[in-house]
Amino acid sequence: MPGAQAGSPPPPLANYVIDHWSTRDGLPQNSIRDIAQTPDGRLWFATWEGLVSYDGMEFTVHDRGSRPALLDNGIGTIVADQAGTLWFSDSRGNIGRRAADGSWRLWPHPANAPSIIVQSLRIDPTGRLWLLYEGNGLGTMTADGAFHYVAPPPKSPLLNLYRQMVLDSTGALWLGTYDGIVVQDAHGQVHTAPAAWQLPHGLAWPYRGPDGTFWIVAGSRIYRIGEAGAALQYDLHGIGRITALVQDRHGALWAGTEDHGLIRLTASGIERLPDYMAPASGRILCLMEDTEGSIWIGSNGGLYRLREALFTTLSRRDGLPDDFTRVTLEDRDSRLWVGTDAGLSRVERDGAVVPVPLSTEHDRQPAVLSLVEDTGGTLWIGTYSDGLYERLPDGSFRHFGTANGLPAGNIRALSAGEDGQVWIGTQHGVFRVEDGVLHPLDGPDAPHGLITTLMARGDDLWIGTLDGVRRRHGSHIQAIRFGSAQGAHTIFGFTPIGRDIWMASDRGIYRDRDGTITQVAREQGLPVDSIFAMIPDRQDHVWLTSNRGVLRVALSELEAVADGRSQRLSVLHFDEADGLLSSQANGSASPSAIMRRDGTIWIATAIGVAHVDPAQFDAFVTRPPPPPVAVSSIERDGAEIRQPFDGSAIHVPAGHGLSVRYVALSYLFPDRIVYRTKLDGLSAGWSLQGNTRNIHLVGLPPGRYTLRVSAAHPGGAWSTRDVALPLVVDPRWWQRRDVWIGAAAVAGLMLVAIYLGIAHYYRRQSRRLSRIIGERTRELRRTAEQLQAADHDKTLLLERLRQQADVATRQAREDSLTSLLNRRAFDERLALALALAVDATAAGGPGFCLALIDVDHFKAINDRHSHAAGDQVLREVGAVLREGVRASDTVARIGGEEFAILMPATSLPEGEETCRRLRAAFHAKADWGGALALPVTFSAGLVTPRPGETTAAVLLQRADAALYQAKNTGRDKVCAED
Repeated sequence: MPGAQAGSPPPPLANYVIDHWSTRDGLPQNSIRDIAQTPDGRLWFATWEGLVSYDGMEFTVHDRGSRPALLDNGIGTIVADQAGTLWFSDSRGNIGRRAADGSWRLWPHPANAPSIIVQSLRIDPTGRLWLLYEGNGLGTMTADGAFHYVAPPPKSPLLNLYRQMVLDSTGALWLGTYDGIVVQDAHGQVHTAPAAWQLPHGLAWPYRGPDGTFWIVAGSRIYRIGEAGAALQYDLHGIGRITALVQDRHGALWAGTEDHGLIRLTASGIERLPDYMAPASGRILCLMEDTEGSIWIGSNGGLYRLREALFTTLSRRDGLPDDFTRVTLEDRDSRLWVGTDAGLSRVERDGAVVPVPLSTEHDRQPAVLSLVEDTGGTLWIGTYSDGLYERLPDGSFRHFGTANGLPAGNIRALSAGEDGQVWIGTQHGVFRVEDGVLHPLDGPDAPHGLITTLMARGDDLWIGTLDGVRRRHGSHIQAIRFGSAQGAHTIFGFTPIGRDIWMASDRGIYRDRDGTITQVAREQGLPVDSIFAMIPDRQDHVWLTSNRGVLRVALSELEAVADGRSQRLSVLHFDEADGLLSSQANGSASPSAIMRRDGTIWIATAIGVAHVDPAQFDAFVTRPPPPPVAVSSIERDGAEIRQPFDGSAIHVPAGHGLSVRYVALSYLFPDRIVYRTKLDGLSAGWSLQGNTRNIHLVGLPPGRYTLRVSAAHPGGAWSTRDVALPLVVDPRWWQRRDVWIGAAAVAGLMLVAIYLGIAHYYRRQSRRLSRIIGERTRELRRTAEQLQAADHDKTLLLERLRQQADVATRQAREDSLTSLLNRRAFDERLALALALAVDATAAGGPGFCLALIDVDHFKAINDRHSHAAGDQVLREVGAVLREGVRASDTVARIGGEEFAILMPATSLPEGEETCRRLRAAFHAKADWGGALALPVTFSAGLVTPRPGETTAAVLLQRADAALYQAKNTGRDKVCAED
């Protein structure tokens, strides 16, 4: 379970959701006899029609028709060892093994062993496999397949074995029988349970919890084995025979029964699942908790899973008239009212859902869009097309419609003031109710269109519309509009916090503090545009609802961003993976979300009313851990490659295609897991694949590659257990190295033959000429060689002189550490830019922009990590600055940790935008200083030349003053000269 800690209190059963699979979903048969999970995360199920593996997306059946073919379809039991090997038995006494690399091995039962089902397998510390033949004793098998079986003597308790056995730390086997518990010690001696334990007669079997605790199930009783013997912990008399047991990470016991479903046993007592969560009637055969904390249930009616969720939902299955809920309200008696598209319901304090019928002119209940309770306890109900209802404290109703002056259309907003005044938001403006008479709100700025939300607070009435906000104070109405392109149009709700009014809108949220309005939206970290409601909790956080889930933000962070003290929010995003039946919360109805008196948050969604307890939040992690990834299959030109995934390379002939299917072994909404891939040897970076679970490799040049696959839950971290699949693309025959070597050898021999022929010809010519020329030719040759040597020496000397001159020139203008321009070269560029700026300004064009940059806290890097680390950071800073500007811009290092950027034809706002991009690049770089991963930021001062300014020193002084302002106001900032 995400965030669950071992030994932490078990969550309420209402916090679980249940999933179900059957033959309709890919199982070969609905009777699940046993469940196991191998260390790679894959789940395995034993059925009468084969061994089934599950990767979160697909069931794969292994039987007598698969490759390799099993010896029998009826799987008796399965067990996984720590090495990743899965052992299984079948109904004819055969044993099979599936290794961690994907290879299979099968052992037929020996002639002296029973050809019957092996009901249980256990692996002792020596690696020996113990086999339980129901009613026929025990057998063993070594890892290399050597069987040993001796039939038990007559009247031996081993002839009465049940299907359960466990090993203890001494190597003794605890065996279930139809006549009590039997223990076979490490020396092979068989003992019955001590009479002092006072276990009841009849069927009894053992279970060992993950913490080493031993339990004994005897009839309907569960005993805990301790130093003092067997202590009765639970008596399930009247519930039926217990058929399966598992202890979860909270320490709670889950008991499967013969015909009464699943029971949870905790220190609080015996708990039954709600009817809508209970597995279908039938025998529960096995139970298992997976590595993510889900409880898997094997039954005669298929496979079930219970998983814990942060959110719990009240929906139609609990008695609501419809799943599409619009509004929810808690009244003064702590009862919950829920408005849906099919009428109104009341949830009593004991959880009972009571329909509240409203009289209409048609045969259906109205869609309820708004609710409010006034100071007198009267409940007001606004509907979509059936007007307004007033429910008096005595339970009687009064209806307001067009005959009472109420405009036709929907009523999406209601509010009751402290003075008892009730305000109604209609499709045609705002009305108030006084002595049963409706009065419209008039005035120069009074809204006359659709009203989306209302809030009466003190002397003020806040009105949300499709065109901003109206605020009525006394008789004056003030219009508040957000006119920019990124400003809000529709207002969905108001939330008072202290002296502030927060407004939820279609462009994030706004804060009104004493008339000053600030916006917090996508640019500040909200993942969505439209926020429907904002609910503060008692843990100093706020919950925001949207069409794409529920958000949680610290109120202090929200205040800091609205104040301008921070630039970015840390937002937690919740959706179906966290227990919401639908991530779509509803808006344009009020109240669509509330905090009840007990501190829980309730939210109207497209499927029921979801609720969460913020007080329990810290014990629950919002995102599951990154899932491990495994290769499902590999195909070459459409044909599956069957070889163990043991790290050996997959060979592919050049020109052939390879298709690799992979899967993240997680079972918490696996269809939403995202993937990325990287092919070492071809690309250096990761490629995002979205939800795609396969990759096609075509046209790779010959060579060695490694395909890497990583996965993550949406919004979560990437997995560290990546797939690393070695690949070798074999060359065609003419691309093979030996062919190239052979061809080169033949060509070499031909060249040698040609050379020898030519040499022989010239030797003959040389001998003839030597007789004619004689000594004169030899003297000329010596003279030519001397001249050639002198010319070569001269060329070498000139080349050394040129290189020395280039180095001296470059050293005079270049910083040796960062390879950027130095101060001298930058001063020359700045003087030239000032001269050109005068002409550009006179021609009406832009001048230039100068930025001075200082690396924040650089001295601390040198002091803490050495000057070598500081030099590395300066080199990386220079590289990031150089890559983040235009080719026409000049970047220079002008002092220790000081840099300068000269941006020609750039205005001050454009320069600020460049600096913001550079800040973002600094923030995005996670490996400053290499393995040290240091946090590195900068402060910058930004100026442009003033008209008539021709002195570089004055311009640098102004830039330095702006830089000083950035460092004195918190660092990691860009300050432009006013």
